[in-house]
Amino acid sequence: MLDQTTAYDQREFRIAVNSAAVLGWCYAATPIVLDGKPELLVFAAPVGLPLAFIACWLIAAPILRRIMKRPISWVRAGLWGGVIAAAIELFGVAISRYRGWRHSLDDSFNYQMGGGDSVRNIDGILTPYGWWVQVQTSAGWILAGIAIALLLRAVIGPGRNVREVQETFS
Repeated sequence: MLDQTTAYDQREFRIAVNSAAVLGWCYAATPIVLDGKPELLVFAAPVGLPLAFIACWLIAAPILRRIMKRPISWVRAGLWGGVIAAAIELFGVAISRYRGWRHSLDDSFNYQMGGGDSVRNIDGILTPYGWWVQVQTSAGWILAGIAIALLLRAVIGPGRNVREVQETFS
């Protein structure tokens, strides 16, 4: 049933959120395939897909519900795709940095990721190079979010003019 107050109906909203989750997981799984190990997707999907759906329904869905009340232009789709991806990435970075901080407080934890000039993490704390890698990774996720939003905008369309919909039901 078409909602009289929004430019998109519930079906289109669910398609947007669920498709964003699947496409986001596909982006995350791309390195596995590029490394020549597609058989690992069998193990990555049962963990990654539920996480992608949880992230999209907890973070993206409330934002999408609000912005889908009006028709969405290409520019607006790209902008909000970047904002939503940045919000999800910020949440993930906050969790990982909190875990790193907790590890740094544990004297029995001794860990280093990388070597030489490429040390990214020492005892849970990112090095300057590690932060640089994190920024690059985050930028990739934000660009992927923009691309996903533009793809979804192409599939779902611009939406309906809310005034015209209200006049139809009057």
